[in-house]
Amino acid sequence: MKTTSAARNIFILLGFIFIPFLSHASAYWMEIKGSGKAGEKVTVQLIYGNIDDLGIRHRQTGKELQLAAAFSFSLIDPSGIKTILQINQKADCWETSFTPKNKGTYRILGINNTHPVVDRSAIGGENVLPVDYLCSQYVVGLAQVQLTPMQFLDLTITKDGKMIKVEAFQNNVPAKAKTKLRVFNPENWEKELVLDKQGTALFSAATKGMYIIRLDWVDPKGGSYQGVAYSGIRHRCNYCLFIE
Repeated sequence: MKTTSAARNIFILLGFIFIPFLSHASAYWMEIKGSGKAGEKVTVQLIYGNIDDLGIRHRQTGKELQLAAAFSFSLIDPSGIKTILQINQKADCWETSFTPKNKGTYRILGINNTHPVVDRSAIGGENVLPVDYLCSQYVVGLAQVQLTPMQFLDLTITKDGKMIKVEAFQNNVPAKAKTKLRVFNPENWEKELVLDKQGTALFSAATKGMYIIRLDWVDPKGGSYQGVAYSGIRHRCNYCLFIE
């Protein structure tokens, strides 16, 4: 795995939610801009938009961008200290920033647990309450090999030779063996990964561009939210790897 931009460092991890990574699909994602050096400002943008057939990202504004205000963001530094990141609205995104003081891996996490129930009753389907997690990491110097899970569903990425190693976690412990992950490559082809007993899986990322790695888990406990009944809670963690 080779990168050519210091701004993306070893790799930039972007998070997408709601919609599979398909042409013209709209989604939220994060973009990270920085020099890869300690003591220099890093800008994080939360964006709503779509990707066209050529893989070009287009920013959108409107209701969905306004709803992005409900995301909560935090920064985990290499020593494990957590800092809340406040996002501010710009013309076509929400933005925050931080300044890394030391070398290592900085994790940027987002969660939105205020989505309305996805109501499928009109088509005879089951209603679900979505909870979405965004993940990102920014590396100064060398990446850390071991990263501690910091949210209910979590994914971490490291380089393993010419392969990408994915570690999946649920409730702070490795996800169960045979749990399936979905990976969408830059050409929008989908690949299925199956976790081993350690909650890990490997895949090759030979094509340049963005790879979305998705972990889903549904809690079958039903309930009601904002006056709408649901049959289960769908937790989704999306992690996207950008390779140049």
